[in-house]
Amino acid sequence: MVILILCYISGTNTFTENFNKSNVLSFTLAYIMKILLFSFFFLTINATAQTGFNPTYKFLHSGNLVADKDFYLLTVIDHSPEIKKLMMKDTVLQTIRMQLLDLIRQHVNDTCKTVAALLTGFRWTNTDSISIDQAIRNLYTEDPKSFDRIIDQHLRPSGYYERFIKLSNEELFLKAWGQYVKGINYIIDQYGLGKKMRYPDVDSVSYNVKAGYYQDLIKTIFSYLDETEKNSTLFYKPSLSIAILLMQINERDEPARYEPLETGGNKKAIQKAKQTAWSKYPYTAILVPGEGPDLTTVSIAPAGRMRCDLAAERYKKGLAPFIIVSGGHVHPFHTPYCEAVEMKKYLINNLGIPEEAIIIEPQARHTTTNFRNAERLMIRYGFPLNRLALCITTKDQEDYIDNPHFDLRNNKELGYLPYRDKKRISNHELSFYPVIESLHMDPYDPLDP
Repeated sequence: MVILILCYISGTNTFTENFNKSNVLSFTLAYIMKILLFSFFFLTINATAQTGFNPTYKFLHSGNLVADKDFYLLTVIDHSPEIKKLMMKDTVLQTIRMQLLDLIRQHVNDTCKTVAALLTGFRWTNTDSISIDQAIRNLYTEDPKSFDRIIDQHLRPSGYYERFIKLSNEELFLKAWGQYVKGINYIIDQYGLGKKMRYPDVDSVSYNVKAGYYQDLIKTIFSYLDETEKNSTLFYKPSLSIAILLMQINERDEPARYEPLETGGNKKAIQKAKQTAWSKYPYTAILVPGEGPDLTTVSIAPAGRMRCDLAAERYKKGLAPFIIVSGGHVHPFHTPYCEAVEMKKYLINNLGIPEEAIIIEPQARHTTTNFRNAERLMIRYGFPLNRLALCITTKDQEDYIDNPHFDLRNNKELGYLPYRDKKRISNHELSFYPVIESLHMDPYDPLDP
């Protein structure tokens, strides 16, 4: 088909040659047909370049799962010798690298003590972004095949950049880089400088950043980095290492906890999903959003038990083959209990729900991400997206989810609605369809990107 189109456009097709050139109408029709065929050919090629999530995609790993989940672009680059070689020879990027390494060495012995003086230089500025943006564009022009390879084989099919799939490869890469910049700056601001960011009640820095202990601790990391980063060849590594260390110091490993779910807490459910006859059920899954107790001595909140009771009743009626319990380590601050894990225990031990019918989503920290994260698992585990799912919760939360302000909050914080056709059925039931955009990672939520 492609060969025929090319031949036709070039004028070698006998159909074109047989047109009567003196016939204006025939010539005009032939010209229009050529334009249409060329447009079809162009759109076909363009469409193949705009592919997105592939359910068979296998993630790459760097050895640090928190870094992989927060900054997957960098993990992919680390697995590409061609891209690393391009970046290592670029004078602009290497200048930035040397400046950051010099700053690390400077802080080893200087008198800087405040976190602002020590860390601000590792944030990415607008000036940095302009220089790096142009450098990356130049490198892409120099070797588009190497860039296209990692974009088409990793960034697009991973789903992490699903909201960018309509962009060209070059623009998608730059957008992904922009998310890295936002994520790094967010972590430094929150866990280094102690700024109150999006969710200060549950995600804040663990220390008083003005206290002598924390300032001494931050000062100490520079001698450590001077040794571990001195052989770093990539310009973004120093700031990345700073961010990851700040999360470690604050004991913020939530993105990596309970992973890999596929071979751990959700293994039996995934095996069941592969054999499920979805048409036998009105809904694919029952989503149960968690609620954290205010007391550190309580493992599951009273409202969490009520929500599980309501969900178990509907599961036993055959409304859905799975219950998805969603919620991480949220309330109170630095709680040792995970909402999803505790709800699963309650469903099994108190309500008799079989383990293979329960999917845990142990990282969501808000009602917005209860929906987003549950849908991520549904998509990756092969649940049909053209069938309704059910959210079961207590009336207070149902009222909140059904309120238009909840949609506004999702659009503000996530940039989209992590569901479609949301419909309230009763005081405790709400139906919705999952959306593929839920796979997109969020640079403003480093504990649950």
